[in-house]
Amino acid sequence: MTATQNTNDTVLDVIVLGAGFSGIDAGVKLRKANISSFKIYDMADKIGGVWHYNRYPGVACDVASHLYCYSYEPNPNWSRKFSPGAEIRDYIEAVATKYDLLKHITLNTKVTEIRFNDQTQLWDVSFADGSQQSSRFVINGCGGLHEPNYAGIQGRNQFKGDSMHSARWNSNVDFTGKRVAVVGSAASAVQLVPELAKVASELKVFQRTPNYIMPRFDKAFSDKEKQRFSKFKLLAKLYRTFLFYKGELLSYPLVKNKGQSKYSLGAAEKINGFMKMMVKDQQKHESLTPNYPAGCKRILLSDNFFATLNNDNVELIAKGVGEVVEDGLIDADGQMHEVDIIVYATGYDIDKHMFALPIVGPKGLSLQQQWAELPEAFEAATVTGFPNLFFSTGPNSGVGTTSVVYMIEQQMNYIIQAIQAAGSTKLIDVKSSVMDSYNNEIQTALQNTVWAAGCKSYYRREDGKISTLYPYNARTFKKRHKKINLDQYNITDRKTSNTH
Repeated sequence: MTATQNTNDTVLDVIVLGAGFSGIDAGVKLRKANISSFKIYDMADKIGGVWHYNRYPGVACDVASHLYCYSYEPNPNWSRKFSPGAEIRDYIEAVATKYDLLKHITLNTKVTEIRFNDQTQLWDVSFADGSQQSSRFVINGCGGLHEPNYAGIQGRNQFKGDSMHSARWNSNVDFTGKRVAVVGSAASAVQLVPELAKVASELKVFQRTPNYIMPRFDKAFSDKEKQRFSKFKLLAKLYRTFLFYKGELLSYPLVKNKGQSKYSLGAAEKINGFMKMMVKDQQKHESLTPNYPAGCKRILLSDNFFATLNNDNVELIAKGVGEVVEDGLIDADGQMHEVDIIVYATGYDIDKHMFALPIVGPKGLSLQQQWAELPEAFEAATVTGFPNLFFSTGPNSGVGTTSVVYMIEQQMNYIIQAIQAAGSTKLIDVKSSVMDSYNNEIQTALQNTVWAAGCKSYYRREDGKISTLYPYNARTFKKRHKKINLDQYNITDRKTSNTH
């Protein structure tokens, strides 16, 4: 297929996709590297990424705010230990404004294809309006926690009432006095269920699989605490360091040994003890007790989800949904539940964001075809055969023990080094032997983690392989991304095959 003619004569150095945490960090790092010829594109109408899309009641981050921010831009004024989504969106926009990135950002712009032009040896990025922009490098900073996953539930279109996914919240729908069904009991549900229970006349929570849920221990920061964080920079840094090592030293041990260590078994018992203490109806305890190791599925945080299940207007349906019909839902046992509104808190399609955007490399090589068996990258950043193309949160970049913002920063430091090594005249492409060796190592290591223990989760594919998570801790990720090893790459002149 012949590449579409560039509708913009200007060739950019870098195109960045997404204006969330990844895109804004890319912009900051590019400017610090004295690279000013770049654009950040996002199909949304505002900056924020996942925090723009997720606006459901109670939405907040389950990583403490002082860690869930850029290391170079601490925020002493977080309102809470776990700040609400709107506050995180405002933070991202404030950082973009401070670093003069708004002039680089183009919103309401949907990318339809990224294609390598064999003649110019540039990346041609096509947009929904038919226009196109060429660039020497592309950084894909699109995240995965915004594309709704409906878990294969049948009959959704038959329902006559209002319905929505938590990632596509309809703020025009009034839940006051209504009979509401929440399908799902995981990360989004444990945040929105307590809020909906305050206004709904009836709230039915359809649980397919019980989860380990720990107390969040959330709290509001007082004005004096904010002032101390602002005045004493070292205090804020020490608090951030404490939060980081808490995850590294207390949470990471749960990942190892497939959840069968004394530490993991003790943690599971303690978490279940919290549930039994909070839920008054002992008949619900069995339904709320997971039968898999702690950490196999994402461990959730909530101070009030279990307490909400005690409310007279809240019912736990621990059978899952069989089918949606006109007037409500039929559970897996065939019992009918009439409701006025359905909320699908069924999570996100993690893989879809990797495949949704057509990416075509040199000689027509399709990334989607190459990833058909398993999405793989080197250091979660780059793929053999796709020179000058990078991912901020590519395959196997997820670490469940720290902030994704921390991971993004390490990744972006690595990517900027690769861009600087190639400069404006060269192509940089990881050697296939290097990428193969790396992914063999990663998949082998993952099989010894709790994520491979056998529970059904979005982490683990049907074939048992895991394409989303990183088997080591965050410190290892940082160490391996601190300095790029150019011997692992082929660096060639544009339009030539001379390797340097």
